[in-house]
Amino acid sequence: MAGFNLTARRIVLRRMQAADAPVLYAYRSLPEVARYQDWLPHDLDAVQGLARDQADVEPGAPGTWLQLVIARRDDGEVVGDCGILFPEGAHASPELGIALRPDHRSRGYATCATRLMLAHLFDERKVHRVVARTDPRNLPSIAVLQRLGLRQEGHLRRSHWHRGQWVDDVIFAMLDEEWERERKRLLAHCEGEGD
Repeated sequence: MAGFNLTARRIVLRRMQAADAPVLYAYRSLPEVARYQDWLPHDLDAVQGLARDQADVEPGAPGTWLQLVIARRDDGEVVGDCGILFPEGAHASPELGIALRPDHRSRGYATCATRLMLAHLFDERKVHRVVARTDPRNLPSIAVLQRLGLRQEGHLRRSHWHRGQWVDDVIFAMLDEEWERERKRLLAHCEGEGD
């Protein structure tokens, strides 16, 4: 399947490749990254298998996750990964997810990657609504979503089964008209140094 890239000045979101597997496995296995993630690779083969499976995912296909690598444009270094869930149903809302390497946090990569996914969904796919879910203890993730103008729509108590226990789930969302009001500011900021 053809490549799939979303590009900003500092980063590119691209399809996973087999060569990315060792880096993804290394940071996805760290406790501080794994804490709020649903997908934990059991071994390097699991990440290589995900990369193989993702090569055949058609972007936008209902019922699929499109998992992308976040890489720096200047040197190609992988700084994280992100995904878009395209749910079943003609009017279902896509869902965003993201994970960053700890040594690359607080540099604007998560904010910029999320902006790129929002732009793709609203501007190219013409979706009506985008959602993101996170554990309420995941304060950096919540800060990124709020910075981008996603609204908290709900706090579901002990609604998500995660690693053998029920945890809370906070739902954020943005509508197409909210994106349209904010898109110039958000995309321009993504190209700047201070994001």
